[in-house]
Amino acid sequence: MVLASAGRPKLLGEVVADLQRQTVEDFTLVLSVPDQASLPPQPLPAGTLVVHDRGLAAQRNAGLAAVPDATHVFCFDDDAVVREDFLEQGVAFFDAHPEVVALTGRVLLDGATGDAITREAADAALEASRDEPLTGEWERRRELYGCNFGFRPDAVAGEQFDARLPLYSWLEDHDFARRCMRHGTVARVHDCVIVHRGVKSGGRTAHGRLGYSQVMNPAYLHHKGSFPLWLTVYETLPRVGKNAVRAVRGPEAEWRRERLRGNLLALRDVARRRFTPERILDLDA
Repeated sequence: MVLASAGRPKLLGEVVADLQRQTVEDFTLVLSVPDQASLPPQPLPAGTLVVHDRGLAAQRNAGLAAVPDATHVFCFDDDAVVREDFLEQGVAFFDAHPEVVALTGRVLLDGATGDAITREAADAALEASRDEPLTGEWERRRELYGCNFGFRPDAVAGEQFDARLPLYSWLEDHDFARRCMRHGTVARVHDCVIVHRGVKSGGRTAHGRLGYSQVMNPAYLHHKGSFPLWLTVYETLPRVGKNAVRAVRGPEAEWRRERLRGNLLALRDVARRRFTPERILDLDA
């Protein structure tokens, strides 16, 4: 199990403690962080591996490298609250469906789409879900939601996360899913249950960098053959359009203008056939 985190030791400590209550106990926990300050203050469970890198994709790759013999790998965000039987249900599903190479779970509440979910609300939602019967229901998907997913490394022929997508690695989970689909089925499994709290880091968002990634990352993924053209357009145009409209006036205007400047800078690079997602490292934070 790989947890990638940066600068949020309290949240990481909470999910580490939660995962010790999984009904499956035979797993290796890997914490992938950029520095010691990102680790929880409390002692880590026995057998925990700690690796270091920076940027979500690179950190997940470092975590994978630490467990080269793993039969199943599960990745969670540091603000995920995971139901105790997630691993049990996930492994059982893989065993019952050998055609499935990767899965993502059912998110009861998602703070990424609005206000962050409190820990109390997360616990209440998971508690209520325990009364639901297991259904075995699932459906094919084209995406893996980055806050929770699992895969079988032997079934995806050594696929890794694209480390050319730095920092928050916009769309790295979608790119990974598209490449997993070349090897088999990607599934959303109803009996694997979590809450994604969507906790904001509290720091200033680098809107110019994010705007650059909103355009460059889909274009780069299309250029390398991971995204079809329709998906590239789908991931790009609505965000650029929203930034352009809301940059004119209103409470969001200032930071929307920053994102729009990032959008336009990326569009200029793409027009010149420069597919450079790592260029955000050179932009002002």
